[in-house]
Amino acid sequence: MDFYRINEEYTRFLQRYEKEKRGVTKVPNTWYTGRNKFAFGAVMQVNNMNYYVSVSSFDKKQEANILIRVPGDEKEVKGSLRFNYMVPVPDECLEKLVIKDVEDEKYRLLLNKEYQFCMHNAEKIQKKANKIYAMVTSNRKQILTNNSCAFHILEDGCREYIEKYLKRDFK
Repeated sequence: MDFYRINEEYTRFLQRYEKEKRGVTKVPNTWYTGRNKFAFGAVMQVNNMNYYVSVSSFDKKQEANILIRVPGDEKEVKGSLRFNYMVPVPDECLEKLVIKDVEDEKYRLLLNKEYQFCMHNAEKIQKKANKIYAMVTSNRKQILTNNSCAFHILEDGCREYIEKYLKRDFK
């Protein structure tokens, strides 16, 4: 598992696809405040698709997230992993985020802390990903389902993107 940037064109495709099929999209934007957001993964594999969860600055505890904590830091909560917004991503649409190459030292230090947290909690993260996926796809809690990506729709969209734009058969 590692940090990755998800191709913006692919993200926009998934947003359009989900909106067309569902009437709304919950796929997160990848560009915020001058930075390309990144994701952690693969947190789980479903139907031969790897899922990636966005690393967010959102710092409130909710059922569908895990807070990224760095005990001892002035601001202990650094952000969260928001599992209701995780997306399936083909390998071709990922770019590994190389932390040591980040020029902004303050940002690089933050990324290192977030990465250490994620690696230290990898098993917990994978369990949470599977739990939220199951809750959303079985519609166990309507409010959670309404505020989550439609995972089955995104899987169909991922397959279509692979076949149409990456010009390969989905395995």
